[in-house]
Amino acid sequence: MGPVLVFGHRNPDNDSICSAVAYAHLKNITDPDAVYVPARLGPVPPETAWVFERFSVDLPDEVAHVRTRVRDAMTAEAVVARTHDNLLTAGRLMREHGVRALPVTGPGGVVKGLLNQSILAELYIGETEMRGFESMPVSVGRIADVLDGHVLVGDPDLLLSGRVLIGAMEPETMVSYIAAGDTLIVGDRRRTQPLAIEAGAACLIISGGHLPGDDVSALARERGCAIVSSPHNTYTTARLVNLGHAVSGVMDTAPLVVGPDALLAEVAEDLMESTHREALVVDDEGRLIGILTRTNLARGVRRRVVLLDHNELSQSAPGVEEAAVVEIVDHHRVGDVQTASPILFLNMPVGSTATIVAERYRELGVAPPEGMAGILLSAVLTDTVLLKSPTTTSLDHAVAERLAERLGVDAIEFGLEMFRARSAGADFSATDAVSTDLKEYRAGELTIGVAQVETVDTSPYLDRAEEVRAALEELRVRRGFDLAMLLVTDVIREGSEVFASGKVRVAERAFGVDLGAGPAWMDGVLSRKKQIAPRLLHAAGA
Repeated sequence: MGPVLVFGHRNPDNDSICSAVAYAHLKNITDPDAVYVPARLGPVPPETAWVFERFSVDLPDEVAHVRTRVRDAMTAEAVVARTHDNLLTAGRLMREHGVRALPVTGPGGVVKGLLNQSILAELYIGETEMRGFESMPVSVGRIADVLDGHVLVGDPDLLLSGRVLIGAMEPETMVSYIAAGDTLIVGDRRRTQPLAIEAGAACLIISGGHLPGDDVSALARERGCAIVSSPHNTYTTARLVNLGHAVSGVMDTAPLVVGPDALLAEVAEDLMESTHREALVVDDEGRLIGILTRTNLARGVRRRVVLLDHNELSQSAPGVEEAAVVEIVDHHRVGDVQTASPILFLNMPVGSTATIVAERYRELGVAPPEGMAGILLSAVLTDTVLLKSPTTTSLDHAVAERLAERLGVDAIEFGLEMFRARSAGADFSATDAVSTDLKEYRAGELTIGVAQVETVDTSPYLDRAEEVRAALEELRVRRGFDLAMLLVTDVIREGSEVFASGKVRVAERAFGVDLGAGPAWMDGVLSRKKQIAPRLLHAAGA
């Protein structure tokens, strides 16, 4: 079914990314029946990059969506035929592996075509006579191979391009049917064999395991006629000869070809309209990766995901409503994510998701390695603003102390170093400030976006307040927000500068501040979740 993706919310903060990585690590240890892959839904915050580098932990890859892709539903280990295989070999592959179709590949695994039961049926259902070699010449050696026979006389590479006849008539009558270049299937008919060679036959196939006389072999060599011995009776030999054609001669050379990351819903329409039941999945070089069939579509495969630090559709990955949510670990209000069956939903009123993840390590008896302990401690400290946020609980303190002891550091000193690293050497960007850590809330009929930046120095934002306001307004219009806000939280002074654009009166009513002249300082306001969102929802009448 593919790996389980573990990720936090859009515009991820440090807690979101660190918790996802650590939880995926824990799940891979405690749930060996599945593979958990951490991911992120946006750019990496500076403090996250710093802490991952410090502890030599790999950053997770970014994913654009969790809609079902072709690679999630396809059959990866496809049974294939090669262009030079004969039809008998291909048919046996289908039967032995219980498949209806074979991708046909050439050198390097590059897709050349498709052979399926439909193509084979069309090839033989309408057959009323022996299929010759006129349109698809076949070598003598290939004929011998498909018959499990032997080339007794002649060059195995000689190409046969005439008709195929069965020598079941009186010799004199049979000769009148033979033209130069034809192939004759004949049993132990001593009189017919030399007459056929003299009439210009290019190849004699002698059935029943019989051997030609020395005189016939000598005549064949003289006239350039090949002789093949078949161990089968004449009827079976005739049927097998028709299967001596190379797959490349009958395959569909223009099958439906798709990429592994194409959306399954889009490819499904093309597949259902296709004359075949299969699509071939290839990489950028045209090499086969897998095969997608209508049976694959019928299974209704959905990508499996674990949500960290959120449980609302508006904050999750695009397409999450199409995915199978198998677990949620969060410390926010319960949102609108629905599941088809019961799942593990860990939701606790603590200061950070990392606190819950760290507790799961303890509960499951797994000691987090230094790297996981380091990123979890950083997440606890950023989300609780150095354990000063009103969302901070005694459990957050206990977890931070335990992780700091594991690392041999002072938690607050480590946290201050991390916050300083956040802005060290970074160019100021109002656009990044209003969009990097952004949460969306719906309050009644209003849609509100609230971004937050935590820093040890708010002066760059105040000095360029007009740029911040313009970036907020651009964000508000682009995202369709009624109100856009930015909290610039000073972790040293323990408060926030608040910027707003749009329906500013909602924010002014909520916080009792005047935002008409620019940003306003809100002493003691550190938590967007506990001190900002509830008051906004109340002021908007939600």
